[in-house]
Amino acid sequence: TVIPKRRLSKMEEHKISVLFLAIVSLLATVLVFAKGLHDRPKLNSFLSEPGMVLLVGIAVSLVVSFFAGFNDFVDANEAAAAAADAGDDNIFKMYDENEAGESILKLMFSFPKEVFFFGFLPPILFNSGYELQREMFFRHIKAIGAFAVIGTVISGFSTGFILYGVREAGWLGDFEPATLELLTFGALIAATDTVSVLGVLKSKQVDPHLFNLVFGESALNDAVALVLFNSLSKVLVEDANNNLNLAYEAKMFAIEFSVIAVGSPALGIIFSFFTAIIFKKMDLRKHAAIELCLYILLMYVPYMLAEVFHLSGIVTIFFCGMSARRYIEPNLSFATAKSAEAVFHAIAYLSETCIFLCLGLSCFGYIERFQWRFIAFGFVASLIGRALSIYPISFFYNCSLKERVTDSLLALDDDASLGSIQSSGSMSSSQHSARKRQKTRSTPKRRKDRKIPPRFMHVLWFAGLRGAVAYACAKNFPNVYGHENDMVTSTMVIVLINVLVMGGFTDALLNCLQIRMGVDEKEYMKTWHKQRKLKGTFHRFENEYIYEVVVRDVENDVPVKPKLGYQNPTETIDTMYHLQIMELAKIDTTDSQSEINSEAMQGMVVETKSETKSERS
Repeated sequence: TVIPKRRLSKMEEHKISVLFLAIVSLLATVLVFAKGLHDRPKLNSFLSEPGMVLLVGIAVSLVVSFFAGFNDFVDANEAAAAAADAGDDNIFKMYDENEAGESILKLMFSFPKEVFFFGFLPPILFNSGYELQREMFFRHIKAIGAFAVIGTVISGFSTGFILYGVREAGWLGDFEPATLELLTFGALIAATDTVSVLGVLKSKQVDPHLFNLVFGESALNDAVALVLFNSLSKVLVEDANNNLNLAYEAKMFAIEFSVIAVGSPALGIIFSFFTAIIFKKMDLRKHAAIELCLYILLMYVPYMLAEVFHLSGIVTIFFCGMSARRYIEPNLSFATAKSAEAVFHAIAYLSETCIFLCLGLSCFGYIERFQWRFIAFGFVASLIGRALSIYPISFFYNCSLKERVTDSLLALDDDASLGSIQSSGSMSSSQHSARKRQKTRSTPKRRKDRKIPPRFMHVLWFAGLRGAVAYACAKNFPNVYGHENDMVTSTMVIVLINVLVMGGFTDALLNCLQIRMGVDEKEYMKTWHKQRKLKGTFHRFENEYIYEVVVRDVENDVPVKPKLGYQNPTETIDTMYHLQIMELAKIDTTDSQSEINSEAMQGMVVETKSETKSERS
């Protein structure tokens, strides 16, 4: 069906401009409110910034839906969409002169999932990987992977089967969704969004181990939840059409998940690897604007590329951001590296704000019947499903860290009594108990920091808040049995409860569990690296081969490969070289020092270069 083109009238163009002005003004208002919220610690202790943005969106949505007759043009847009699906070429007859304005207002109040997945989500995930402490993330990679993969599957199926039991008990009333619908709902509600919790953890400067556990698990959880949701959605559709082949679907899920698990992080790392080579060969340090623009494109290009190859854009862009900090940043000029870091953080912050604002605006833009019993049981089931994944996995992970240890004191006692045992031919009960205690398992000192204490388990369980990813999945719920609207409204209410109520109690939970706070992450990482050096096959391979390929060589006054052992990847010779110049320029801040001309500065640059080359030789 070809939709005829129609030029906008001046009235429509004016209304579009007014609507865009309203959106930008609303965003600016939210940012001003955020500043005021941070200036009031008591208020901020129980109202997080995402919660405040969500409340503003809900208030605006309520006002617009009440005073502007929002339902009228919602119905008109839905009727027009139905006419287009039916093949009616004259759908513009259904619109009056307010068509364009109403369409944009509908878009503003409907939380479009395409804008969320392709506009807002990539910069957030890229910045998450870019700011991640790489060493700490890989220190806990086994626990993070177990929580993200096994834990998400357990949480999704546990939630679905709990709701199945509730339905069989007749506690849902007249609402009777199919079993596959409940499992699909469990998969989408297993997707976590810990933005509000991470904001509190970061502001409180909690233990870096806890922060990276929560941070890493939330980044990878969404990808697994999306794969599980899409697979169960296909099964649901096939079952409704009586074409279900469970063995085939299970095999396809295993293949798809394996390809995504291996291909997505590999694509992100490989893309950053070749991008680093491009920046190395082109040497754009004298063209700061071009260098910065090309670098910023990394926030979107790998994500789109992964979606084209049917991989997980979430995992790809996360690993690309992590690899870009290590391989690409050393090839940038100092000014571009600092500017890019600020730009990445600003775009990610604006994206997070827009997500929660749009989520609040969509609350009253989607007026449907609420299944309150299903919402209540769904919320409780999601908490139980999360607990069934976090606590058992943490227990078995802690057990895997233990090794057989020998108590030297007991060993000496046994050796001293060995002669008497051999002579008597028997062993007393106390001696037998001592020898038995030698076989106990304990966590060695080198693994103590990887152990997950009960306090961390409680925070991990509480941090599994449902957010925008779950809501976006719900908007794509298969409507094969006519329950799509019920699932959307139920997910929306559960998300609101998680962000507003549970997100607001994060600060109180940290104090109640006596989580260590006020930790300077930079100083902690310096101390942590002094106690243990990075080593291993991959680390040696990275130092011996990868850096020689992707990082500029000595002739360009840029870093060579780091020495074996720990070296911060961002503290390259290029960055240190610029820092040395800045320190020379900042020796004195008096007026006389500020009058140094450019020739003197160039002389310091030449001198610093010669000293650096002599040190290398």
